Amino acid sequence: MEKRWRNLAFAGVCTLCILFCSTAAFPVDVPEKLKDIPLYQGSTVKQAMDMANHAMLVAAVKAKGSAIADFYKNAMKAEGWKVAFQAEQEDMMLIHFQKGKRMVQLTIQLEKGGEATTYNLMTTSED
Repeated sequence: MEKRWRNLAFAGVCTLCILFCSTAAFPVDVPEKLKDIPLYQGSTVKQAMDMANHAMLVAAVKAKGSAIADFYKNAMKAEGWKVAFQAEQEDMMLIHFQKGKRMVQLTIQLEKGGEATTYNLMTTSED
């Protein structure tokens, strides 16, 4: 029972840290596991997390969602990544890139007119 409460308390503290960091006025560093993935020009990293085999970041930029998607398709292809999956809905674009045992997911949130205000990069590795 005590271990369960410790885990719940830890999860609560992590959630508060994420919420605080997302509104903080200081720059957020790109996680080490995502440093080899370029950011779209003009992006500002708003949130970041670095865990055992995963890392993620949330970035904000004012650009067309299609321009962000094209940028990542070209940049990732140049580094040997392949598109494993891609989907598009009215307000979101999702692309999974794969290279060996590593996967990077790009999620672009679209606003009216196809402009993106935020996009997420998340990496996972089987290593």
